[in-house]
Amino acid sequence: MSEHLTEQEQIETIKRWWAENGRGIVTGVVLALAGYFGYQWWQGDQRANAEAASDLYQNFIEAVSANNNQPDNKQLTTAKTLAEQLKNEFGSRIYASQASLRLAAISADSNDLEAAQQQLQWVIDNTGETALELLAKRRLASVIAARGNPDEALKLIEGTVPPAFAALYSETRGDILKQKGDNAGAYAAYEKAISELLPEQAGSTQLLRLKADSLAVTGKEGAQEQNQSEPVPEGDE
Repeated sequence: MSEHLTEQEQIETIKRWWAENGRGIVTGVVLALAGYFGYQWWQGDQRANAEAASDLYQNFIEAVSANNNQPDNKQLTTAKTLAEQLKNEFGSRIYASQASLRLAAISADSNDLEAAQQQLQWVIDNTGETALELLAKRRLASVIAARGNPDEALKLIEGTVPPAFAALYSETRGDILKQKGDNAGAYAAYEKAISELLPEQAGSTQLLRLKADSLAVTGKEGAQEQNQSEPVPEGDE
């Protein structure tokens, strides 16, 4: 008997192997092709969504920037409509959050603090960008304080934040404490903000120094009074 399979036997072996494994191979190929073309479609869809969101945001900026960033009622209405469309259709994208931040600033400038608060809260609840969330939270604290709730505002900005936001949060804390009449606390917060400035934030030093110096006397006196009122530990008398 030949040690090698005959041509007919080879054919039969291939048929048996295909019968046992062919369906799995076909399924694997189909799934691989589906995955490839599915990924290509997803990439194309993402690009299309990004372009659509970018176009909407550009139209929003043009409406807001009309007349040197002082849009009339018609332009402002257009900007608000575009912002709502961005939030409804592309809420997870950065453009929607940026539009809300811009509308919040416009509302705050016109003293519509309720509308500003709503826009900022939307950013906090919906953005996926940590930097935008921290920025919105800081601004929201200022708005809440301006609406007469400084304690709620201070609670909102409690805790540690990344170094890039540390000075900004301390400055905001100082502003709110000053509003409450706590000059000593405000002075300490401004001094802390100065110490937290990063090299690229050095341009804010002068303003923070002016804020601290405006409270220097009362701030230092308040700190001294606080130290004097603290009980002296036994053995230190």
